Amino acid sequence: MKSRRAFLAATAISLPAVAATAVAGSNILATNNPAFKACPRSIGGPNAERFPQAIVQDQHKKKFWFYEELIHNKLVLVNFTSVTGEKHYPIVSNLVKVQGMLEERLGKDVHMYTISTRPYQDTPDKLKELADRHGAKWQFLTGEENDIREILHAFGVHGSVYGISWIGNEKTGRWLSKVSRQHPLFLAEAVARLSTGEHYRPFLVDMHSV
Repeated sequence: MKSRRAFLAATAISLPAVAATAVAGSNILATNNPAFKACPRSIGGPNAERFPQAIVQDQHKKKFWFYEELIHNKLVLVNFTSVTGEKHYPIVSNLVKVQGMLEERLGKDVHMYTISTRPYQDTPDKLKELADRHGAKWQFLTGEENDIREILHAFGVHGSVYGISWIGNEKTGRWLSKVSRQHPLFLAEAVARLSTGEHYRPFLVDMHSV
């Protein structure tokens, strides 16, 4: 964290030298600025280099560093949709069932994130409406289009409709993927398999009972 603050402080000192540029409308601290992208990470992690330096915003208009604050050292379930995409390939209703299976773990030792595949359309307000309509209690993320695109590409997402969820334990560095619309038990089971300690489970149900 100190290295990042030092970098930003040094950048701030250089502002007088670029005053003319700033007047023209550019922002030296914009997340698409090359200097900002080169800012040292505040923390490292098993897959830190996989993800870009990017700030995201959730449906409550709170901003976060994507990797440092939402992924690092956490057990996460990451999925992808858009307000428009939900009309053609709905996944949120199925993930709400996963939410019910995680129960009190959600938001504590397990975190769920839905990333918009259409950040240029999906404002925090629109994502909040989508989440509220389904009773989804996890975070729905959007942000600057270039930043979100870089995050999507880190997960191999290259279209507006994408049906794969990624489950990862960034404490151990282990990740796996599941189809977002498959039986919610199998998504919950993936979370259990990547859990550690008392929450670890190799299987939640017998394959023949589903």
